[in-house]
Amino acid sequence: MNVQVALCGDSRVLPGMAVTVRSALENCSKPIDVHIVSAGLRESDKEKLRRSWVHPNCGRVAFAEIRRERLQRFRSKSFLKSKVAYARYFLAELFPALTRCIYLDTDLLVLRDLDGAFSMPLGANLAAAVRDVAIQSRGSPGLRERLGLGNERNYFNSGFMVLELDAWRREGLTDRLVDTSIERFDALDWQDQDALNIVLEHRTLLIDSTWNTSHYERPDPLAGHVLHLHDPVKPWHARYKAKFRDSYYEQVIFTAFTDVLDRTDFRGWRPWDFMGLGRSIETVRQRIPTHDMIMGKLRRHFRIAGRNSPSPTAARWRGH
Repeated sequence: MNVQVALCGDSRVLPGMAVTVRSALENCSKPIDVHIVSAGLRESDKEKLRRSWVHPNCGRVAFAEIRRERLQRFRSKSFLKSKVAYARYFLAELFPALTRCIYLDTDLLVLRDLDGAFSMPLGANLAAAVRDVAIQSRGSPGLRERLGLGNERNYFNSGFMVLELDAWRREGLTDRLVDTSIERFDALDWQDQDALNIVLEHRTLLIDSTWNTSHYERPDPLAGHVLHLHDPVKPWHARYKAKFRDSYYEQVIFTAFTDVLDRTDFRGWRPWDFMGLGRSIETVRQRIPTHDMIMGKLRRHFRIAGRNSPSPTAARWRGH
């Protein structure tokens, strides 16, 4: 049976998506079928991705479009304004024939055989994932209270997940995730990842960290890891080399990423940064708040004010 992988993306992550899947294809012992939830990808974007994945291991490539209005009710934050990752809530609906898949973020270097994860028995669990390295190393005193988790040390990173989609359908997980994301809107500092941890607590198999290794852990060699480049600044951004000046990121991570990139239809492409203008434009865009970021701050302000001095205005905000 082919390995089934799923990703979600828009035009802003095309280089990352191309590299994630290409690296998976090059390191897998079985063919891979690729399922993409598209948020406004053009036909030319899709063709560019298909050409990027021309490889003996590439099986079927399928795209399913999600309407952006289905994502509008969810929270975004300054470090990650995009809401496209929420689209994975709808994988079971958008790909009804898919019974199990590996969900991949679009900022991964997959340098090990994915069949080991795809064929992994999950028992009664609905998912498998890796504990979040930041929680394991530093802890998070407020996490248990904020999300209502029984054990915050089991908080997982959702960038790599094995998903039992038949079980998701039976248990109505899409609706539960949507409801949690809306009802707990202001509590979800890590957006969809927080909601997944709430809904899947006690139903997630925690697996070896090599399936989702943070680049901050500096693995060397990289082989044998699924490397997660989880930072708002990615190797396809003009700001990357300015932010990650360390030789490890310049010589190991960036080189590994561009080596794979140059085996895709993006070969030779690098982010535009004429006289530093690319970096400046990216920085300004990152700092502009979205509408729901502003509204969220206003809601929290009025809720705090309402606790100290109840007023009709505060009451109205608390009701939203």
